[in-house]
Amino acid sequence: MGQKKLVRFAELKTFTNVLQYPENMPGTWSTFFKNENPITLELACGKGEYAVGLARMYTNRNFIGIDLKGNRIWVGAKNRCRKV
Repeated sequence: MGQKKLVRFAELKTFTNVLQYPENMPGTWSTFFKNENPITLELACGKGEYAVGLARMYTNRNFIGIDLKGNRIWVGAKNRCRKV
């Protein structure tokens, strides 16, 4: 495993827009998002370009991207952190 991945895995834990293994979330997403907007879920989101692009177009929705590869998730999460 490359050193860059280990750094990214550690940094993911500091992102406020990333939840790793969230528990007890059903029915409480409005608390996390701080609004009652509908949720769009993208499975296997990779780097999250599609979900981030849709979020820019549809600001009245909340978007959740799920992927197994933390290295990929880091790209989208980092991109979104810069915009917030």
